[in-house]
Amino acid sequence: MLSLITSICFLYFFNSCAIPLASYYLTLSPESGDTQNLFAFSLISNIGNCETGGDIWARNIQTQGSYCVPVDIISTKSNVIVYKQRGLFVNMDLLKFATEFNDSTYPKLVSAFGEPSDVDKNGKIKILVLDIVDGSATNSAYVAGFYDPVNFFRDGTVSSIRSNYAEILYIDGKELVASLANDPTAFASTAAHEFQHLIRYQYMNTARVTDDTWINEGTSEVASDIAGFGPQTARLSCFRGTETTRCPNGANGISLLSWASTSSSATILKQYAMAYAYMRYLYDISGNNETEKNNFFRASVQGNASGVRAGTASQLMTVFRSSSRFNSSILGSDNPTVFFNTFMLFFGQASAITGFSSIDYFSASDISSSTISNKSLASAYLTYPFESTLNDLITSPLPAVTGNLTFQTGSSFVLNTNYNLTSISSKFENMGTVKNLGNTKTLVGWGAYSSSSPLTAIRGSLESKSESTGADRYKSLIQSGSTSETLSPLPLCGTQFIDEPVRNVESIPVELPASKNDSTL
Repeated sequence: MLSLITSICFLYFFNSCAIPLASYYLTLSPESGDTQNLFAFSLISNIGNCETGGDIWARNIQTQGSYCVPVDIISTKSNVIVYKQRGLFVNMDLLKFATEFNDSTYPKLVSAFGEPSDVDKNGKIKILVLDIVDGSATNSAYVAGFYDPVNFFRDGTVSSIRSNYAEILYIDGKELVASLANDPTAFASTAAHEFQHLIRYQYMNTARVTDDTWINEGTSEVASDIAGFGPQTARLSCFRGTETTRCPNGANGISLLSWASTSSSATILKQYAMAYAYMRYLYDISGNNETEKNNFFRASVQGNASGVRAGTASQLMTVFRSSSRFNSSILGSDNPTVFFNTFMLFFGQASAITGFSSIDYFSASDISSSTISNKSLASAYLTYPFESTLNDLITSPLPAVTGNLTFQTGSSFVLNTNYNLTSISSKFENMGTVKNLGNTKTLVGWGAYSSSSPLTAIRGSLESKSESTGADRYKSLIQSGSTSETLSPLPLCGTQFIDEPVRNVESIPVELPASKNDSTL
């Protein structure tokens, strides 16, 4: 307890003392040759004052505490204020970025998702370009940007996590900027990704829930497309396994739904690729034009006419069923059926297995019997084909895999064999197969977002492994083990890269700032 109190007091004392100390040295007029005063002037000018000055609190990713960043205003626009960490050399045109974000990214994403919150009542969001403290080393992963929801709540001086009580995006000005040589849109794309998180958070807070990670992150990935920085080619390369080092076997066997904090970086990377591609597919087939597609996404964030938001897979299907292009006679009239059908259509096209006229699957009535149902999605395939954004998956589809493979809800495999559902000993609803001409290749998918068991053993080529069960198995990484939604920790959505090109990893768990005012969820 003593060490905790000492730590808190030190942080508070340091920032309090920065005011008179800076005032003293800044009244000096360093003359030529007065190197001591010049050094002091330079040192103190780079000490932030977030208590009464205009500097900005930021999250130390390593310690999860806040520190004060001294800032300079780079540009003030009608929708955005861009700041830069004082003393940080940023090798890019931030004035051009400010104009682009203000005039293009901001209106495009507001059109898609709605207006951002405005807790500080200034009508603008702030973007701080800084060297994010993440402990990154050369050729290692680093945090390229994040949105910190602590800023949605009023500040309290007792906690080590401080709030600016303003809409702020944090974008890396070091490693991320260096990556522009290989990916010229990485900086602007990251800002668009995080902007979706910022817009979405107010609705999560109002609903007292934390949306499933794959929906939130997948939507942010598509947000970068909407802003004009897509398609996400690195995501698609990972999905189909072209990046053999980082994404071996591509999306084969990876669960779209169940994201765990213990997952390997390769698994998380593939899940991001799946979330992007599937959410992009839903976005594409939700409407006949950009306005109709944006209406679907806005409803998924804010809620449809019935007030249903897309926080879970079932809720996402409810919102999707109210989209303008949805056809219940083709895709089904209940959420589990719609999810299965869109899931199989998506993976079939991504695998170049499009024998949708004869899909074998287990229906609810098949579970206790030895029968297998059959359905046709041939009309759905003709009505909802991939659009140009996902053409890479048609040109270079998901490869076939062999060996002992783990089968999970929300996952699929491509097999170079005529695999039949009769080989599955443990049956669960909405497992199915799609085959190519000649039955030489099989897509085995489990298009279900809930079941009596999250895994099943498939005898022969597939085997099961343990996974969490019960209601928590689909919780996102940004939630604690508590079963109470209202006690979940706040997310810190970060974008990370490894070598290039851009990739994302999942949110960092952050505890609720209990000492903050108005922060009860």
